[in-house]
Amino acid sequence: MEVELETRKRIYELIRDSPGVHLRELTRRLDIVIGSLQYNLYYMEKKNMIYSIKDEDYVRYFVKDRKFGKNERNILFFLRRTPCRHILINLLQNGTMNNKELSDAVDLSPSTVSWHLNKLAGSGIITKEKVGRVSNFTVADPELVAELLILYKESFLDSLLDSFIDMWELDKKKR
Repeated sequence: MEVELETRKRIYELIRDSPGVHLRELTRRLDIVIGSLQYNLYYMEKKNMIYSIKDEDYVRYFVKDRKFGKNERNILFFLRRTPCRHILINLLQNGTMNNKELSDAVDLSPSTVSWHLNKLAGSGIITKEKVGRVSNFTVADPELVAELLILYKESFLDSLLDSFIDMWELDKKKR
């Protein structure tokens, strides 16, 4: 019984500290057998400790104590995907960028970046402005995206994020 409580405590703390985390990430970080993890997640959902939301291929978990608006949850869904997080960080650092510039910055093919940009634009997280033959992209709510990145920075395990936070906080002090 004590083992189950300790396991649930670890699961709860990881979900609290990494809102929007999905099942595979939980198994990797907690080193818990997937069947045991699924059983504990089911139990915790039934007891209203956590809730889950389906996001395309993933079921993402959140604790009940912290309420997120739909827009915040959407941003967290994309921040949990490394290519989208890198695109958003580059847009936050540079303001406006086109597909080619982003493709070079995140080291992904233009078609892959285009696919992610369409998802981000479709969710309203970024805006797209067509200038001639080129589309430029901008983060719709840079303060909110930066706030979520900084608030949950420990959960992303990303060196690109560290340099962004240093730059963002320095820029904020100048304002």
